[in-house]
Amino acid sequence: MKHILVPVDFSDTSAAALRFGTYLAEMMDLDLLVVHVFDANFSFTQVVSNGALLVKKENLEKKLNAFTQSHAYPVLAAFQGNLKTLPALKTEVLEGFPSRVIRALSEREETELVVMGGVGAGKRDTPAGIFGGIARQVGLHGGCPVILLPPGYGYPAVNCLAIAFGEAKDIEQMGNITRRIIKALRPEVRFVHVAGKDDEYEWKNDGKFLEMALGAGFPSYTFSYDVLPPGPIANGLLDYAREQGVGLLVLAHKKRSFWNTLFSTSRAKQIINHSEVPLLVVPLPQKS
Repeated sequence: MKHILVPVDFSDTSAAALRFGTYLAEMMDLDLLVVHVFDANFSFTQVVSNGALLVKKENLEKKLNAFTQSHAYPVLAAFQGNLKTLPALKTEVLEGFPSRVIRALSEREETELVVMGGVGAGKRDTPAGIFGGIARQVGLHGGCPVILLPPGYGYPAVNCLAIAFGEAKDIEQMGNITRRIIKALRPEVRFVHVAGKDDEYEWKNDGKFLEMALGAGFPSYTFSYDVLPPGPIANGLLDYAREQGVGLLVLAHKKRSFWNTLFSTSRAKQIINHSEVPLLVVPLPQKS
C-alpha cells in the first residue's frame, strides 16, 4: 500500500509535520512511514567502529519511536472508532546524507506524498529564508508531491487551499494529488494566476481554464478564480496567500521549463524560501 513519508529531525517543526502527515494518512487512506536520516560523517568527528555506529543507530531508533508516539499516536487516537481502518505506521532510522536519502525515498513508487518541516530539517546548512536547505532540496528535486510546513505551524487545519498556476494545462497534471487532498480536507478552494503582459496569451489561457473547469476530472466543483495583476510572480502569490488566509498554497514545479512556465527553479526557490504558509509542491513532467 502507498504511504506518506515524514522525515523528522526531532524539531518542533518536524513534530508539526508528523501530526499533519498522520492526519492526511488517515483522511487519504494511506500508510505512514516516519524516518530519521543521520550522517555518520557529520555526527562523529573521527572514524568510529561499526559497533559505535550500531549503538548510535539503536539510540536514534528509540528516540524516533518515542517521538512518533508523542506526536502521531494522539492524532491516531482521535480517529479510533470513527474509521474502519487506521493507517499502518512504520518508523525507520537510515544513515546517509539526508537530502539524498529523502529524495531517493520520494522517488519510490510506494511514496505518494512527503510531508516535512522547514527550519530544523537542515541543521547542517544555514537555513535559507524560512525553510531549511534539506527541505528546499526535497521540495525542488523530489520525485513526488511535497508539503513543506513553516515554523510555528500548529495542529492541522486547512480551511482555504489555493492552487497557483501559470499555464492552465498544468492544472490537469496536478489534478490527481489536488483532488485527493481537497476531498480529504474539504477546504475552500481558490485558483490564482499572476497575469503576464501578453494580453492575447492571457485571453487564451483564461479560456482554457474555464473550459477545463466545466469538464470532468477538475480538482473541485466549487471554487473562486483570482487573476492577479502583472508583476513579480513570487511576491504576488505570497502577498495573496497572506491576505486571503490561505492554509495551503499549491504550486507546480518543472525542473526544466520554458519562459512561459510559472514556476521555474528560481521562482519556486524564492517562494519556498519566503513562504509563511504551508506549501504543496507538485513536480510536473519535463517537456520533451
